[in-house]
Amino acid sequence: MNMKSIAIAAAVVAVLAGCKDKTPPAPTEANITLVEAVTETVKNPHQVCKDVVVTHQVEPKDNNKILGTVGGAAAGAALGNQIGGGSGKVIATAAGTIAGAMAGREIQDNVQKGDVVTSTEKQCHTEYTTSEKVVGYDVTYEVAGAPTTVRMKSKPAGKTFPIQDGKVVLPQ
Repeated sequence: MNMKSIAIAAAVVAVLAGCKDKTPPAPTEANITLVEAVTETVKNPHQVCKDVVVTHQVEPKDNNKILGTVGGAAAGAALGNQIGGGSGKVIATAAGTIAGAMAGREIQDNVQKGDVVTSTEKQCHTEYTTSEKVVGYDVTYEVAGAPTTVRMKSKPAGKTFPIQDGKVVLPQ
C-alpha cells in the first residue's frame, strides 16, 4: 500500500472514530430523593368512671299530708277556742281550724322535703385520645432528572428502584 492510501485510511478511521454513538446508556435505576410518611389522626374512645355522692329525696309516705293537716287543724281549733266567747268563740275556733290545717300541711311539706338519703353512684362518660397512624408513604424518585411522586403502603427498603424495559419497578 502506498503512503497516500495509508494516510487516507488513517483519516477515515479518525473521522469514523469521532462519529461514535454519544447517546448515554438507558438508566437502570431510579434514585429515591424523598420519603415522607402520610398520617391520619385517629380518635380512640375510652370510658372514664368516677364514684359520685348523690342526694335523693325520700318518697313521702303521706303524699296528701293528712297528718300535718289534721294535726294543724286540731291545734288551730284549740287555740281559736281560747279566744272570745259565744258566737265569736265559734268563729275563732273555725278560723283557727282552717289556719292550723294550712300551717300543719305546710310544716309537713317542709319536713318531707328535708327527708333525704345520700348514696354513691358510679357515673361514666366517654373521652377520646388522639393518635397519629401512618397510612402510607409519599415517595419521590428521579429518572434522568425528572421527579415523580407515588404513594406506597410501605417505606421503600433501599435508595433506588430498578428500571426494566424503560419502566420503574415499584415493590409490591
